[in-house]
Amino acid sequence: MPKIGIVTDNTCDIDPKQLEEMGIGCVSLYVKWKDKFERAVDIDVDDFYEFLKTSDYIPATSQPTPQDFEEVYKKMLKDYDELISVHLSGKLSGTYNSARIAAQNLDEKRIHIVESYEATWGLGYLVLELKKLIDSGDYSIEDLKSFVEHFQEKVNVYFTVGSLNYLAKGGRIGKATAFVGSMLNIKPLLKLDNGEILPVKRIRGYNKIIKELSTLAMEEKGKGELKNITVEHTGSLKLGGDLLDEVVKLGVPREKIIFEPMDIIIGMHLGPDSGGIVTTWE
Repeated sequence: MPKIGIVTDNTCDIDPKQLEEMGIGCVSLYVKWKDKFERAVDIDVDDFYEFLKTSDYIPATSQPTPQDFEEVYKKMLKDYDELISVHLSGKLSGTYNSARIAAQNLDEKRIHIVESYEATWGLGYLVLELKKLIDSGDYSIEDLKSFVEHFQEKVNVYFTVGSLNYLAKGGRIGKATAFVGSMLNIKPLLKLDNGEILPVKRIRGYNKIIKELSTLAMEEKGKGELKNITVEHTGSLKLGGDLLDEVVKLGVPREKIIFEPMDIIIGMHLGPDSGGIVTTWE
């Protein structure tokens, strides 16, 4: 059986040190702020979100280059026979295309680029489940590719934003453009579905958005057994904390919940005072 490695990117929200310890390759996207491009993994998350709250300037992001991928692939192929590479949804970023170009330049027979249709911890949990599957020894490359392609069927990603301006400026707003211009005293409830951002409904009032978002995120999928849950935010401990409290009220043990700021690439496009919940199901 071939030895198969995994490559992902920083938007999976798994700590880069943890990825390194697990032998998982990671390619970083870039952020342009303070007049220069930096790798997202080299920027302090808390500092970045404080900057975002107080600055009129909306930073830009950039996908990794094919050369960035080639560097990681070459290193990984020294230790693995084949690689499965899963990244931020191709509908949200050109990262997926950069990975494909790099695979074509190197060795498409050994490097398999598979669309995840995910972001943040939706991608993170996919990576962790892939790692478990590979470590079990009970897999083929086709099994792994099929697992990736169907993983989104077991994931809920719901979120809200303080302003739609960040999504609109970044071009990631998708069909949620229907909500632009209707934000006065209204909170938009959005979801990630089939790799793109979709509008769910407009909700009047902060408390109502907290309850509605949490309830929808906890809707059962698959066999109906909750496997993983993350509550994340863009530096807003109040919004994140209120979502966390609501999920606990719904019966999820606090120790089961990951609570943290989301990766700055995704967080920058959502903007300050944004947050959401990711759940995966058996």
